[in-house]
Amino acid sequence: MRTGTRLATGCGLAVAMVAASGCVSLESHQRLENRNRRLAAEKKVTEQELYEARNFIQTLKDRAESRDGEWQTANELLASLRQERGLLDEYNQALKHDLERLASDQRLGDIHIDGPRLPAELDSALERFAAAHPSDVVYDSRNGIVRWKADLLFALGSDVVKDSSKSALLAFCDVIKSPAAANFEAIIAGHTDNKPIKSDATRQKHPTNWHLSGHRAIAVAEVLLKNGYSPKRVGVLGYGEYRPVADNASASGASKNRRVEVYLVPVGSIVASGGTMGIVGEAHAGG
Repeated sequence: MRTGTRLATGCGLAVAMVAASGCVSLESHQRLENRNRRLAAEKKVTEQELYEARNFIQTLKDRAESRDGEWQTANELLASLRQERGLLDEYNQALKHDLERLASDQRLGDIHIDGPRLPAELDSALERFAAAHPSDVVYDSRNGIVRWKADLLFALGSDVVKDSSKSALLAFCDVIKSPAAANFEAIIAGHTDNKPIKSDATRQKHPTNWHLSGHRAIAVAEVLLKNGYSPKRVGVLGYGEYRPVADNASASGASKNRRVEVYLVPVGSIVASGGTMGIVGEAHAGG
């Protein structure tokens, strides 16, 4: 039974976007409805997980009460599951709040977006791209992030992009080269799990996970550049193991942490000023 929480992933780069409000166009209304449906679907899944967790807790409690010798072990499990249930309840409340806010926005006829959001044409193109490659990427439309699973892009300890992943990268490159993305540039961020690099051969090329994450971001950038994306519109970051989105203690959690994220930000958001780099606009804190 799956009782893991769906916690929001943190943004690796602080980026500014100005949110516009006004009368809702048909396209904006449809996008709002689509987001509403997605949130409702996530809420339904969360409620089902919570229902299953409660049933499992009750089963453990019944078992513990009937087996005095196993009470301590069962009690520890119950405490852990109660903690997870609390997190699920918090997530469920957050979804409920989002749904209520969306409903309020629809009644008022205004759209209020927290954080950056891409133009409708580019957003739709990325939605179609993600739908065509569901096992390769996840598209976060609210923050303009395309997230790749590094396990699909690279072998463990490697920064060589797999041939099997290049078709999806090329399709993504076509999207960000299109007129819809003309006013945006790509910031590519690599992430790893927290397992230390043990192979001597691997350490010679990637001394730390920080190096490996940066080298993987560069490798993705090189694929884009070789296929016509302008080097003036791409930047790379390496976060190593320091921005996890899941618990590294489990294999599935470590796999989620091994990822490459592409942030689409307005051209000119990151500018050189007096020899230093600066971000234009109001910063949004990343996780």
